[in-house]
Order: sequence, then C-alpha cells, then structure tokens
Amino acid sequence: MSTTTNTDSKRTVYLVGDDIDRQWTAEQQAAWNGFVGLSGLLKRDHNRELEASHGLSISMVGLLGRLAAAENHVMRLTDLAGTTGLSLSRVSRIVDLLERRKLVHRVRCPSDGRAINAQLSDEGLAMAREAQATLRSAVERDFFDGLEGDDAAALAALFERLLARIDPAGDADACLGHGETCDEA
Repeated sequence: MSTTTNTDSKRTVYLVGDDIDRQWTAEQQAAWNGFVGLSGLLKRDHNRELEASHGLSISMVGLLGRLAAAENHVMRLTDLAGTTGLSLSRVSRIVDLLERRKLVHRVRCPSDGRAINAQLSDEGLAMAREAQATLRSAVERDFFDGLEGDDAAALAALFERLLARIDPAGDADACLGHGETCDEA
C-alpha cells in the first residue's frame, strides 16, 4: 500500500482543496499525485531534451509528426489545431517558428482559398523523424524501463478504462503529443 508524504498531501491540497484529507484516502491522494507528478515531470524533462537536441518542444514535434503522417505532408492549420488539442492561434505561432527554420511553409488550400495549409519541407520531415527518435528513446528510458512484468499491460488496461469513462468519443487522441502546460512554443 502506498501512503502520501507531507509533500504529496500539500501538492494535492494545491490542486483540489484543503479538505481533501477528509474526502480522499491516502492511496487516492498518492495515486493522483503520482499521475500528476509523473506526467508533469516527463513533459518537462522531455521538452528540455527535445529543446537541447533539436530546438523543438513537444508541441512542435506533435505538429511535425502529424504533418509527416499526412497525405503529401500537408494539413490545414485548423485541422492541425483540432488534432493536437491546441488552439488555432497557438498552432499558428508554432508554425511561425517552424517556418522560420524552414521546416514547414504555409500554402493556400487549393480547395478553399480562405484556408491556409502547413506543408512539411524535406528538412522538416528529417527533423520530425530525428526528434521522434529522441522522444521515443526518452520515453523508453524514463517510463518503460521503470516498469516490470505486466506493469505495462496493467497500466494500458487502467488508462483505457479511465479514458473510455471520460472520453467515450475517443477525442483523447487529439491531445497526444501536446505539452501545452510545459512549453511556450
């Protein structure tokens, strides 16, 4: 059984209120703190690693990865926003940064003159693949290497169950690869 430390209890209070000790068990507090703490640390540390290695944030890698997977490496900015869970203005700012580095460029949508597309350059595709490899290695090192036996299967089943309760439409995939809480780009 896990128990909460004084630091864990304070962290829970900051997020959900000071009467939490009467409402949640120590195990519930520890589970929530573990989830929030681990996800925050992983995003922070992986953002730092991506920035140091490639000058990219997790959000940038998420956009580049979606463009890399798209037909002809082109997507509307509005579609990029929808699939990443980021606002259109944030996507536009990220595309500005990526455009300055010649990783993407904006093009008019041929089927809708009002819409703007982002198109991945050859350099952008190479950078996407490099950054994805860096992030994949970091996740393996910092997450999967800490698991034992059936831990990954148990976590997968638990997260699948929780996601199905919270997001029956399956929209959570739109949030994959976005670190909006941890990076500025």
